[in-house]
Amino acid sequence: MPGQEFPEKWPNGMTVLCRSYLFGIIPLGTRTLLFERIDHASYTIQTRECDHLVRRWDHLIRVESIAPGRCRYSDEIEIEAGGFTPVVWLFALTLYRHRQNRWRAIARRLQSNRPRAGG
Repeated sequence: MPGQEFPEKWPNGMTVLCRSYLFGIIPLGTRTLLFERIDHASYTIQTRECDHLVRRWDHLIRVESIAPGRCRYSDEIEIEAGGFTPVVWLFALTLYRHRQNRWRAIARRLQSNRPRAGG
C-alpha cells in the first residue's frame, strides 16, 4: 500500500512502500524499502531500497562508540540508477551531508542541555 505509516519499531525483514518526493515537493512515485537487517548489538541498520528511477539504493547506517559520551554516525550507500547514477549520487551526497549537519546540530543542543559534572 503506497504511503503506509512507518511503525514505531522496524522488524528485520519488514518491507514498506512509501511515497518519495524530490526536495519534499516533487512526487517521484512509490519507493520500496526493505529493512534487511537491524542489529542492536552492532548498532547497524541495512536497508535495500528501490523505485522506478533507482534500481538499487543499499543503505547501511552505523553508530560506533568513539569515546565516553561520544559516537560516530555514518551512512554508506550503494546506488545503481543506470544513466542517472551520477545525478542520483550527487543528490545522495547533498542529502546525507545535510542530514549529518542536522545530526551534529542536535548533538550540540543535547550536549549543551546536559547537567555538568559536580554541579
